[in-house]
Amino acid sequence: MSDTTGNTMGETSWIDIGAVGGVFPTGPLTAAALVDAGLRLRFATGEATVLAEWLRDNCQCGECRIVQTDERRIRPWTLPPAAAADVTVTDGTLEVTWSGGHRSTYTDHTFRDIATATRRGGHRARLWRSGDELVRLGHDEVLVDDAGRLRFFDAFQRDGALVVTGSPTAPGSVLTFMDAIGVAVRELAIGKIFDVRVDPAGFNVAYTAEEVPPHNDFANYTDPPSGQVLAMLVNEAHGGRSTVVDGWSVLHDLDRHDPSAIDVLSRVQVGFRQYSATADAFSRAVLVERDPEGRFTHLRFSNQLMQPLPFDHPDLAAWYRAYRLLGAAVCDSANQVSFRLQAGDMLFVNNHRVLHAREAFTPDGPRHLQDVYFDADEMTGNLARLTGEAKNAMVLS
Repeated sequence: MSDTTGNTMGETSWIDIGAVGGVFPTGPLTAAALVDAGLRLRFATGEATVLAEWLRDNCQCGECRIVQTDERRIRPWTLPPAAAADVTVTDGTLEVTWSGGHRSTYTDHTFRDIATATRRGGHRARLWRSGDELVRLGHDEVLVDDAGRLRFFDAFQRDGALVVTGSPTAPGSVLTFMDAIGVAVRELAIGKIFDVRVDPAGFNVAYTAEEVPPHNDFANYTDPPSGQVLAMLVNEAHGGRSTVVDGWSVLHDLDRHDPSAIDVLSRVQVGFRQYSATADAFSRAVLVERDPEGRFTHLRFSNQLMQPLPFDHPDLAAWYRAYRLLGAAVCDSANQVSFRLQAGDMLFVNNHRVLHAREAFTPDGPRHLQDVYFDADEMTGNLARLTGEAKNAMVLS
């Protein structure tokens, strides 16, 4: 397998997610010199030039930070523009005297901690498609120790989806699992749990036995939950296999072959609506969101909830062309991983990245699924704590 940002069958493709920026050279500080707008720092293994404003803003002393909580006390707009009056390096410690008289000290450990903070959330995401398999972990394996939780959180961050097997099938057991892993469930208008089973009075296609095409849940929310669990309690109906699609993989393929399609999908806002007899939720947003570096951050795709575009929108023809390409890609079996969710299986998905779907089924036996939602940031935070990336205030001090 090779590392590539392409998406070729038989290869593992990877993309970088998160913060942009380099790391400091390693080893003790050996020298420092004033340069235009900043300082040039020499470490045992190389040099780095830092902006004076940045260096002053990241002073770690008790005047500039609340040590107990590791919160910022410094307010840059209340200070004159940073200018170093004097710099010295003694026994690996940099001391800077600023023009206003404040003194700051930094070591190579200080710079490593700061660099870790700047790169928080950065990781390599694995792109997947048909022929790949989701990670499957046993319920008890995840809960038994930190090593099991680490595998769980790492797979979720890297792949955006995984299956936990062998879970209890009593209604509400998924809430117990979420509490055990330290991830809060997000309460929505439907409550903490969305019970999915055939219901002739249901307000959503999930309540029928029909096919549910690939989609992200709650596209009708301005801020849809970024995490979702689909916990199968009983599945004795014929058919109804589950399908997941890696949105990042689809979008990177489309961007490589037709960047103009991605451009229009990231510019034109579309309405989404879902309603029942007692509630109505509507939002308007683009289908594809990107960060300032051009990397994908949110795919919002729910054909069944999409509302009409204005008839005279200037990009209407281009948008429909792009939407056809996107829809065909997410529904292409080459981009899909399908499997049957058995009783006791819990499918975890990053709802901003991974689309899920369900084949039609014959309601000749009970089928009961419970959906719960959460914020994926909590998964990332738990992973950072387990790996040591997240350091507390007393360590930084």
